Amino acid sequence: MKTSLYAATFLAFALTLSLEGVEPQQVGSPTPPGTKVETIVFLRHGEKPEKETGQLNCQGLNRALALPRILSSKFGRPDYIFAPATTRMMEIGAGGFDYLRPLATIEPTAIELGLPVNTNFGYTNIEGLRSELTRKKYENALIFVAWEHYELARVVKQLVREFGGDAREVPDWKSKDFDSLYVVRIISREATKSVSFTLDQEGLSNLSTDCPGARQQ
Repeated sequence: MKTSLYAATFLAFALTLSLEGVEPQQVGSPTPPGTKVETIVFLRHGEKPEKETGQLNCQGLNRALALPRILSSKFGRPDYIFAPATTRMMEIGAGGFDYLRPLATIEPTAIELGLPVNTNFGYTNIEGLRSELTRKKYENALIFVAWEHYELARVVKQLVREFGGDAREVPDWKSKDFDSLYVVRIISREATKSVSFTLDQEGLSNLSTDCPGARQQ
């Protein structure tokens, strides 16, 4: 009798040890097998000076420096980063300037993550950008796109419409809004594609208007 009791106790103890470290299986999966999701996070450049120079102002620079932790915490590490070509001049009145703001905004993120930035497309070349983003190589990628706000809204609406979504769900990007994130997910399942659009926020609208390291008077 004692032998049977000892054996039962030992078996129970061994079973307990064998189950330790075994993680519970998750019920269901957010992404069904065979499904690929391309996630494109569109962000506007940071705040700009009243007098156009193509540059950020100090508040915009502070936003750019804060973006790496915000974007990484929300979405993870991107596979690709895009910004407009800086050689495409923005015309204002009788003059113009090289358009640096989007690249300057995303550069701290690219630098921190050790990633290149694709600057092959001018800021008005939305058709070229849209065509690039829908290539097969990006079907399962996370992509950050820093751009000019008016053109951003255009390309997002085009993408949503192209894959069967309702472009009316995509709001126009307001001129004073530097904080929004437009997130497009293109879902590839066998021979079909669908799309979703969500609106998010960086949460960086109250940063200092002084440049980093500025001397306080």
